[in-house]
Amino acid sequence: MVTAAVCAVVAGYRSYAAIAGWVADVPAATALALGMTADRRPSEAMIRRLLQAMDPQLLTAAISVWLAGRATTTTTAGRTIAVDGKTLRGSRTTDTAARHTMTACDQAICVVLASIDVDGKTNEITRFAPLLDQISGLRDTVITADALHCQREHVIYLAQRGALRAGVGGCGPGRASPS
Repeated sequence: MVTAAVCAVVAGYRSYAAIAGWVADVPAATALALGMTADRRPSEAMIRRLLQAMDPQLLTAAISVWLAGRATTTTTAGRTIAVDGKTLRGSRTTDTAARHTMTACDQAICVVLASIDVDGKTNEITRFAPLLDQISGLRDTVITADALHCQREHVIYLAQRGALRAGVGGCGPGRASPS
């Protein structure tokens, strides 16, 4: 059922009712491929309860691992991961601030490997290590990031994880050096 909900969201369906409508309308063969019997599909209430109970960070991590496992890299060079934060357009309401997230994307295969929320009580600097902690094996990986990540702690963190320091954008010689 989670796979069906993810497929519906990727297809542009955003509300619980819209997701349920998509699930109800898929052909029988598609329902079977998604693990549902063709004549017994989940209701909107069931989909809503399931999605509300899920941890979005765990879902993002699971999807990223699955996608990365299926992608093939065409380059022989080491892996490059881009870290960037974005404020999500249309996420601000009269009662809440706009949602800001930070993602780590494998540049060779164009797959988001990890994502983390940056709430209003913190900033991207404090979320850098927790974001990359979601990714196993950074050895020999170049990490690119905005200049605001030219922090001594970030360089030390990357060195401890075995990542290549040269990828931190904007950090010239002598800046943010761990020594």
